[in-house]
Amino acid sequence: MSRLAPQLRVLIGKELRQVRRSKGALASATILPLLLMTVMPLLQLNMLRDPALSTTLRESSASVPPPMAQFANDPAQFFVHVMLPMLLVLGGLIVPSVAATYTIVAEREKRSLELLMALPVRVSDILVAKLLAMLVLALTVVLPLFTLDMLVLLGFGLVSAVDVAIMLGLLLSALACSVAVALLLALLARDFRTANNINGALLGPVILAVLGVLFGLPTPLSYIVLVAVLLAAAAAAVQVGLRWLTFERYLA
Repeated sequence: MSRLAPQLRVLIGKELRQVRRSKGALASATILPLLLMTVMPLLQLNMLRDPALSTTLRESSASVPPPMAQFANDPAQFFVHVMLPMLLVLGGLIVPSVAATYTIVAEREKRSLELLMALPVRVSDILVAKLLAMLVLALTVVLPLFTLDMLVLLGFGLVSAVDVAIMLGLLLSALACSVAVALLLALLARDFRTANNINGALLGPVILAVLGVLFGLPTPLSYIVLVAVLLAAAAAAVQVGLRWLTFERYLA
């Protein structure tokens, strides 16, 4: 943070303290990613190590769609190259958007936004600080979970260094998309109910696109397309948000 403007450092510190004081924000931003990125993958991996289950999956592989045929005889590779990337991306999409519901919308409901008008900052400084704070929170939550997953898979010899780099790229792309969606949430939501509805409306199509790409295209093409989709969604959300960004709309 040493290169950030002083007002941004102050605002980011304020946002991080606000998140730490919110039990709802911390619980929502940690429990869901923990389930998606660690508990579910490790349970699936443990099931795939059961010889009887692996045999059953191989026998039923004749009905898989063509893009998945490359993993028909190896359920473990299907898990590594399709299921795990899906869970990592979903975890990355959830954390910033959930945190935004608490750090931005709660501030509106508590009528504390007006206090920011007395500070020598621009509305863009306020939103940048909020989004950077969300990114810091998201990285703090998901990177340890991601590291744990990769260490386990490396220990079993199921992934290579290239696989780890690819999945890290997918995770970071998902975080970029979710942070950008949080910008729109900051401008549009006025209460928790509206925030949840907008969150679903904005992230729902992205999640469907993630599933369609991963299950509809062969790897590694699916990874390239998925990163492009996530970054395009992020760029579109930022562009729309900045076009509408004014103090009046933010405080409305």
